[in-house]
Amino acid sequence: MIHNIITSIAAKTNQYIKNKLSIDEDIVIVRSLVDIKGNLSQGIENKIVVFLLSIEEEKLSKNATSGGIVNNPAINLNINIMFASYFSDVNYVESLRHVSLVIDFFQRNPIFSLANTPGLPMNIPRLHVEIYNLNMPDTMRLWGAIGTKYIPSCAYRIKQIIFDSDTIIEDIPPILGK
Repeated sequence: MIHNIITSIAAKTNQYIKNKLSIDEDIVIVRSLVDIKGNLSQGIENKIVVFLLSIEEEKLSKNATSGGIVNNPAINLNINIMFASYFSDVNYVESLRHVSLVIDFFQRNPIFSLANTPGLPMNIPRLHVEIYNLNMPDTMRLWGAIGTKYIPSCAYRIKQIIFDSDTIIEDIPPILGK
């Protein structure tokens, strides 16, 4: 499900930027920024690379049961994704331009649904996307953990992804009073 969400949103972002720049080439790709050895991934130069930063549970109240069928409770998740604009040093201004286009896209399109985003999972009625703010120390730690120097980028939080299971854990008989 997460892969469908990220690739669908990346495809919409890609189409928006292609239209804005009047180009045919795909510019937004979903890929790891670095390979397992810590080297920059192949094929990312002059691209905006989209990758998963983290997955967080959205804490909601969970109701206790008083008897009956117990299902696995739904889990509400937020995912944080990064759009890193990787252009060579001589094209640094292009990196900034492309990051600006990503920001413009999400400013205009903060809500994604089945109606406006082909490829979203059928059980996701609506997603809300907002900028994910990182302060300078967190930004530096993040890029250190990724294993590369800072690249012009912006991060976004995709809210309320619901993982729901219809798997029955057990059938608990209700407690009956006298």
